[in-house]
Amino acid sequence: MPVATEELPVTDAPPRIPRPPNAFMLFRSNMLKTKAIPATAERRQQQLSKVAGECWNLMSPEEKQVWHDEAARRMREHQLKYPNYKFAP
Repeated sequence: MPVATEELPVTDAPPRIPRPPNAFMLFRSNMLKTKAIPATAERRQQQLSKVAGECWNLMSPEEKQVWHDEAARRMREHQLKYPNYKFAP
């Protein structure tokens, strides 16, 4: 008796291209990586985003500019890697 093989569906959909990060997302990610938020603090992502948002709002424009510059650099890299990328939610 032949063994039935399960066929995987064939799709023509291109692979999902990640969105380039904005300045705040880079800042928030850095806060988590550098453990700027203590491990004893709330660990829910929603709460972490609130804390990062409060810190972001307290920063001077000069401090934020570092993150805007990094986001612009990442955007340029993203455009080179994915020249036909269009954001589609």
